[in-house]
Amino acid sequence: FFHLSQSPHPNTYSLSKGIIMSAADAKKAEGNAHFKAKRYPEAIAAYTEAIELDPSNHVFYSNRSAAHYGSGDYESAVADGRSCIRANRDFVKGYFRTALALKAMGTYNEALEVLRDGQRVDFNNRDLINLLNEIRPLADREEAERRSGLDDSERLKAEGNDLFKGGQFDGAIAKYTQALDACADRTSMLAIQCLNNRAACYHQQYAFDAVISDATEALYALDSHVDAGETDFDPQSKMRIKALTRKGLALEGIERYRSALDCFREVLQINPNVDVANKAQHRLGQAVRRLRAGE
Repeated sequence: FFHLSQSPHPNTYSLSKGIIMSAADAKKAEGNAHFKAKRYPEAIAAYTEAIELDPSNHVFYSNRSAAHYGSGDYESAVADGRSCIRANRDFVKGYFRTALALKAMGTYNEALEVLRDGQRVDFNNRDLINLLNEIRPLADREEAERRSGLDDSERLKAEGNDLFKGGQFDGAIAKYTQALDACADRTSMLAIQCLNNRAACYHQQYAFDAVISDATEALYALDSHVDAGETDFDPQSKMRIKALTRKGLALEGIERYRSALDCFREVLQINPNVDVANKAQHRLGQAVRRLRAGE
């Protein structure tokens, strides 16, 4: 006889899971039928039920993203596209769905970033390439319009960014230097960005002393605004993390391990999840211990 205290059969879980997956697939099929008939609200409802049954299935998010797109709800299409990518980063259609909706929202540069991420999975995917070719001229036109309204320092910084992305570090350094010279205030947000960016260029050239100088000036500028009580300059901002990280790596490059370790510890106080800082702290901690052992 079977007693209530007896453990369930090992196949019970698999059977239950199979029933749930079958029910989820049935809801997906129902959603597909509605989608083909352009009954988008009904399709969204069916796909939502499928997701509730099996939230790990990336195809359900992809299909619901397409239904949201068809209904004109592009923000929800983007959200589901991103959920699809999180569920399966190797599923190229997730990147396509997300970028297509971003294009419809007019956020072209963000759409290009998503497409480039998708190309890391499948560089030759024809859908990604075609959409990339559609969006790139729109993004270029939008960027040209944006730059036409910039002042000299902002324009020079943007030109420096272009050169940096192209690996032309000498040219980028020259542009960031011109942008800094054009800044009325060397402690402004724009100046801090230029200092951080120029430090990144110097790092590429192993000019560690120059990196330390620019990063230190950026940190000083940030501190001056925090000390003045200006809330726009959050002491835990990404710019501070960038400056500390670049300074720390440069200090490590010239073997000032204790000072470098202090920089990364400060980064981790701001955000304990910064991977570069965690790895550097471990690496530098070992270096400092070796130094102490040799003293």
